[in-house]
Amino acid sequence: MTPVRVLYLIMKRIKIGKRWVGEGRPCFIIAEAGSNHNKSLSQAKRLIDVAKEAGVDAVKFQTFQAEKLTASKRDTPLFKTLKNYELPKKWHQELLKYANLKGLVFLSTPFDERGVNLLEDIGVLAFKVASGDITHFPLLMYIAKKGRPIILSTGASTLREVESALGVISNSGNEQIILLHCVVQYPANLKEVNLRALTLMEEVFPYPIGLSDHTLGKLVPLGAVALGAKVVEKHFTLDRTLPGPDHPFALEPAELKEMVREIRSLEKALGKKLKRPVKREAKMRIEARRGIYAQVDIPKDTTITKKMLKIVRPAKGIEPKDYDLVLGRKARMNIKEGEEIRWGKISNAKNVVI
Repeated sequence: MTPVRVLYLIMKRIKIGKRWVGEGRPCFIIAEAGSNHNKSLSQAKRLIDVAKEAGVDAVKFQTFQAEKLTASKRDTPLFKTLKNYELPKKWHQELLKYANLKGLVFLSTPFDERGVNLLEDIGVLAFKVASGDITHFPLLMYIAKKGRPIILSTGASTLREVESALGVISNSGNEQIILLHCVVQYPANLKEVNLRALTLMEEVFPYPIGLSDHTLGKLVPLGAVALGAKVVEKHFTLDRTLPGPDHPFALEPAELKEMVREIRSLEKALGKKLKRPVKREAKMRIEARRGIYAQVDIPKDTTITKKMLKIVRPAKGIEPKDYDLVLGRKARMNIKEGEEIRWGKISNAKNVVI
């Protein structure tokens, strides 16, 4: 392996705990619980149960305080909504332990330095940064200096803004970055998803690329994986009819499980960047392809012409691609009608083709 290829693989793979994420690894699937716990600890744990049953790799919540997230006054609808969906500080450690017990990576999105410190203290393996904070350079620098992997959503951003955010993180001494394409709409419209941005970012930036999806259903995550997404983040809920801003566009338990199953099936179908026959095609390479056969009896020393040959299945003897090389040669032996033509049966020298 060349040094350039080694460097490429190093940059395109990030380790989260014991799991490698990126080039050559299965898609890292994050079940986004967000605020769908509805400030109920039992509901938060049930969401973790559902994530485990679905077969995802990680479950993610959000760590914020309404007072530090919005300029709205306490009596405004926005403030009240945010306040109703805060994840209490005392729950974080318990939920992390519960997720780990289930074999899941626990993640949460911090929205201020207090949240970063809280998540660091309980031992999160990586930090998720929301799209809205891609220009919050002080927060990006603070998170980057913690030295843990950063999963950065890039919704509502230009390529230049993404590049600037990456520069801030990199200059803070952290190269453990995963970029997620995202559309900041709830739900996002299929016409605006633009999944090809994934391939653009994959070409431009030396980091693993993925998708944070807000569309309805599971079509878009599957398309993202087909285009090379190494991470997929998808909102889920226990029931879309529950009150709260993130329930209506989230997957329900059976849908989440089906999405994971289909992603894993798709990964098997995607295979590797190679074009070659598989082992089970060996028989069909003979049965479905053709060979050159004698259409009539061809006596020894007879010059072979088109009228004496046919190209039929199975692929025995000389391949059709060498048809013109057979014409004009003499038979070295008697060749019976229906017999495949082989190089040993015809002369090396070519005569005039009739």
